Amino acid sequence: MQKRAGRKRRCPAPAGGKFCQVVYRNVETTNEFTALPSQEMSNRSLFSYAIVNRGSKGAVVQLEIGPNDSDYLVDMESEINGGSMDIIVPSKFMRFVRVSVRSLDPGLPTKLTVYYQAQ
Repeated sequence: MQKRAGRKRRCPAPAGGKFCQVVYRNVETTNEFTALPSQEMSNRSLFSYAIVNRGSKGAVVQLEIGPNDSDYLVDMESEINGGSMDIIVPSKFMRFVRVSVRSLDPGLPTKLTVYYQAQ
């Protein structure tokens, strides 16, 4: 079973296409995937996640999509080396989206900053 990180933080519903950003700082990876809070996409036209690996070890990031806030499917996966950054966007649309992270190599955690940006 997948762990969930922290409390829910979501962008509020847009007013006239307004920009929204949520930043998750100091996300530490573990040996198992940990899901960050989900975002509802039904009222967004464009969004992406930027993941910055602030540590020296690698991380695996999965972008997950789902029709509700319970059932998710991995849409894409990316490996991010220490000191690198990647931007991920889904290839399909579903109402909810979230990111899950884990260490690339067991026992070698790293720290990430995850930016969710939408309009």
